[in-house]
Amino acid sequence: MTPFDFWTGMWRTGQAMANAGMKMAEVTDASRTVIESRSLAMLAASRDPLNGDYAELNRMVPEKVAAFARAGASAFDDLQAVQAQAIANWQMMVGIALKGRAATPAEIGIMTSRTATMIERSATAAGRALAPVHRSATGNARRLTRTKARKKV
Repeated sequence: MTPFDFWTGMWRTGQAMANAGMKMAEVTDASRTVIESRSLAMLAASRDPLNGDYAELNRMVPEKVAAFARAGASAFDDLQAVQAQAIANWQMMVGIALKGRAATPAEIGIMTSRTATMIERSATAAGRALAPVHRSATGNARRLTRTKARKKV
């Protein structure tokens, strides 16, 4: 790994973290739209139970479970990948220590590369875990906004 590779990796990591922040803001805004629409649907169903929008109300829990399950799986995959890199570094360091010598430049390069990979993976994990929740929330907001517009016409 060259210093250029390291710094470009850190730049990409910063960009990914900024993108995750933007996605979180989009999820927050979409959630407001979805909560408002579904609250009105619940109110309408409580006032007129025979004509309630039960198709919409029945989507609420299953879609959240699915999105958060995918988010959890993504976070777990990232955790496993980071732990594998950390364990590999520890194994290499223990091997070097047991030989009673200093690390070679090649070994230092390998450990540095693994460490950079761990940093990048850890820093970008939130964005990957947020992706399914973002898709679900923003998709619902678009759909519910279109439905609301059609009802006004």
